[in-house]
Amino acid sequence: MKCKELLVRATLAVATILIVQDGAASASKVAEYELTFKGVASGGTLVLAKTRNRNQSCMVIETSVGELAESVARRLADAINASHAAYRRKSSKEHILWVGGYQATASKGTLILGGGIDAYTLAGTETGLGIPPPPLFLTCSYDETAEKVLIQWVNPEDVYDFILVQCYWTDFDHHFSKRVDGTSTSFVIDRKQIPVNIDDFNVLVIGFRDDIPSNAGAIHLRGHCQEEIYGIPFTAGTAPNWSPWSTAEKIDKTSLEQGGKYTNLRFYNPASALLTKPFYQVIKPPPQGGMHGVYRKFLGLTPGHTYRLTACLSTLEMDSVQGDWSLSLCAVPNGPEGKDLSVQQLAGLAALPNGRGGPEAGRITMYNRNNTTKSDFVLVFSGDEVVGGAKSSHITLPSGVDTITVWVRFSCSDPNGKAGFSGVKLEDISVIDNPKSAEQIEQEERRNEATLLRWLEEESR
Repeated sequence: MKCKELLVRATLAVATILIVQDGAASASKVAEYELTFKGVASGGTLVLAKTRNRNQSCMVIETSVGELAESVARRLADAINASHAAYRRKSSKEHILWVGGYQATASKGTLILGGGIDAYTLAGTETGLGIPPPPLFLTCSYDETAEKVLIQWVNPEDVYDFILVQCYWTDFDHHFSKRVDGTSTSFVIDRKQIPVNIDDFNVLVIGFRDDIPSNAGAIHLRGHCQEEIYGIPFTAGTAPNWSPWSTAEKIDKTSLEQGGKYTNLRFYNPASALLTKPFYQVIKPPPQGGMHGVYRKFLGLTPGHTYRLTACLSTLEMDSVQGDWSLSLCAVPNGPEGKDLSVQQLAGLAALPNGRGGPEAGRITMYNRNNTTKSDFVLVFSGDEVVGGAKSSHITLPSGVDTITVWVRFSCSDPNGKAGFSGVKLEDISVIDNPKSAEQIEQEERRNEATLLRWLEEESR
C-alpha cells in the first residue's frame, strides 16, 4: 500500500496509538506508516527517530555492507518491539518510539510503523537504502512588522519528491505541518492566519524521496533569537543544519562524528539551552593534514541589522595533546552577490568578503595549547570574548546582504586530538529591547544545565 501523508496535530496522532491497560492493548485501529527501504545498506549506524519532542526518541541498529532492505526492515522491527516489551516489563529504561501496545511489523523491505509519514526521520552513518541527505542551514526569523515567520533552508543536490515543514509551539502543545514542493527552499507563516507562539516556536524541515524521510533540519525561535537546541541524531557524522569543509582534496567524513554528553538521557524533553544538548559535533584531525571543520549559513536576515552569535565549544582532552593546534569559531557576512565562502576563505588563507584576511579574520574566539576549556563545554559570545587581546565584533550585515556564514576551524597534527562543538544561537540585537548581557545568558544556560543534571542524577538512583 502506498503510504499517504497524514498531516494532523501531533496530539491527535498520539491519541490514535493503542493504549495499554494491564499489558493488553485495546482493539482501536491505529494509523500506519509504511516505510519502504530501497536497495542495499552502505553499512553503518541506522537511526529511526521520532519528530515530536526536542530530544528525539530513537531506535538504533547497526547495518552491514550490502545488507538487503528486507533484512534491515525486519531487524529494525524486532528491535522496536523488543524495546517496547522491555519497557512494559519495567526491566528497561530505553527509549520507546510510541506510547501503547502497537507492534512494528516488516514485510519484505517495508517497515510498518504506528503514526503518519510526518512522525519519523532517518539518521546515522547508514547512507544507503534510498535514504536522502537532509536539508541544510535551516533558518527561522520573525518579521514583526508583517507579523510573518520566515523559514529558509538549502536543499542538497539530490532533489526531493516533496518536503515536509513541521512547526510546533508552546512546549509542543500545538502542531502544524505542510507538504511543499521538493525544490522549495522557503516557507512563510502568516501569524494573522496561524497564531503561532514566536516566543517558543520549533521548526523541522524534512526531505522525502520515494516516501523515505531524510534527517531533519531543526531550529528553535525565541522572539528574535534563533537557536540550535535540538537533540537530533547526526547524519554521516555531521550535526543537523551543518556541512563539512576541508582543505584536503577530499573530505574525510570519519574525522567528523557524533558525540554524546549523557549516557542515561531518555524522555527528558526541555533541552532549552546549548549546554543541555545531548549530542555534540566531534572534530578530529584529517588524516591528510591541513584544516577542516563544519560550517552553516543563516539565511534571509535583515540587511543593516546587527547580530550577536553565541556558541558552545569544548577542547575536550586537548590538554594532553603535544604540538601546536588551534580551534577557532568564526563568522562573517557573505558578499552582496550571495556567493558561498570558499575553502580557502574558511581556512583563513584568502580574504573574506569584507576584505579582511588571515586566520584571525572573522574570528569570534580561538583555543590552542595555551588556552583550553579544560575539557568543559563553555559558551562564547561575539562582542565579549577576548581574542588576541581585543574583543571580537558582533556581526553587522552590510546593505544588500542577508546571509551570515558561521564556521568552526580545527587544525591539529596529532591523530589523537579532537574538539567538540554543540551549536550556536543568533540574536538580532538591533530589534531586541534591552538584550541580555553575556553574563545573564551564561547564568541562564548554567541553571538549565544544573536542572538537567539533577534530573539525571535522580533517574540513575
